[in-house]
Amino acid sequence: MTPANKLISIIILGLTLFLIANWWQNSLSKNEGDFIKLGGLSFYTSIDKGTEYAKNYSKPVFLYFRSETCDWCIKFEEESLSDKKVMDILDKNFILISIDIFKQKNVASNLNVRSNPYMIFFTKDGEEISRIPGYLPTDEFLIKLNETLENAKISQIS
Repeated sequence: MTPANKLISIIILGLTLFLIANWWQNSLSKNEGDFIKLGGLSFYTSIDKGTEYAKNYSKPVFLYFRSETCDWCIKFEEESLSDKKVMDILDKNFILISIDIFKQKNVASNLNVRSNPYMIFFTKDGEEISRIPGYLPTDEFLIKLNETLENAKISQIS
């Protein structure tokens, strides 16, 4: 292979990598709309819309930080967020908001979230109730969820 052919090959490879990286970045920044379905639940994808809804309906907030490439997030969504007991408690008692830590870096940074999955519970007025950093199996998450309801003095809606 001549030096000119090597140079052309390197330029073509570099251009290809640049185009792939550009496509990847654009795919990460696309707006998912107002909601995302995770497990068996629908989550707001905007913290502003979710917290506004929480205030209007006097419900606390379950803020879930995740990413599409996080294996522990996927496991949590497939197990815990698909569990009937968990779904019932979250759906009836909380406004659900999901934040993608790569697409919404400013929200994660402002709340000092550096990993995922990561969960924060807030009152309807924005006061933090509790945090759960990292993955929890369904049984442990249910215990934390019930403790949060009790600590926040939220009576479960039947």
